[in-house]
Amino acid sequence: MFAYVRNLLLLYLYASMCCVQTSSPSEFIQDIQGYRNACKVIGWEPKQDCTAYNVIAFHAYLKSPLHNVTPNTTITFESVHLNKGDGYDPASGIFTAPEDGVYSFAWSFLSKKGGTVYFAAVVNNADRVHTCINNLQSTYLSTSGYLIYELKRGNKVWIRTWYVPATYIHGGYYTYFSGSKINSI
Repeated sequence: MFAYVRNLLLLYLYASMCCVQTSSPSEFIQDIQGYRNACKVIGWEPKQDCTAYNVIAFHAYLKSPLHNVTPNTTITFESVHLNKGDGYDPASGIFTAPEDGVYSFAWSFLSKKGGTVYFAAVVNNADRVHTCINNLQSTYLSTSGYLIYELKRGNKVWIRTWYVPATYIHGGYYTYFSGSKINSI
């Protein structure tokens, strides 16, 4: 009997997944719950639920352009779209890890012709990654950086200028700083 139910469930799962179907969010949740219940009936329970707990993530961008920013200035990405876990402080531009874990950070900035911008990703007062645009010759150019780093609770990460004054950093969605916890330690 068990083998029959299992095979029937597998056939149902295959048939429902092989064909493209559209459903509303509530229908999707009901379908998922049905799959979970069917798996429990035959003893196939996941070791951990796929629901995300303790999400830590942020995304913020620069509201207005910046001109002639001196080296070692922390960039404050003051327009916050997401701040789960409240780790990012838009007033200071600093992310403080609320929990131990491995974190992923990304940033991007845009400059214009003649622009020179050097950015550093800083972890606890130590530069970890550098990105730059030097004397840009095209009309506009965007550059990005990425950092994966193991942090302890209370460790701080931010983006700052370095090396020479940043002549022009475009504001708006072109210049942003994002981060998220990708794994617990």
